[in-house]
Amino acid sequence: MPSKPESLALHIMRSLYDATAGRPMQWRSLAGISDVDETREAVQLAVDRGWLLVEGGHSVCLTDEGRRACE
Repeated sequence: MPSKPESLALHIMRSLYDATAGRPMQWRSLAGISDVDETREAVQLAVDRGWLLVEGGHSVCLTDEGRRACE
């Protein structure tokens, strides 16, 4: 069973995948939720696992590995 940060990371990734129709290198903002500690932890976990890229502390996009994890 995934940990709470991992579950949230997967939820963020799936939401991003849906919002971008799975297209590569499509950036979206996490403004408004990226300041929440749980969200920061989940995003950092996804970055550490190679699933997400972060720019400017609030914009994210799925890596190829992250996209494959959502398919």
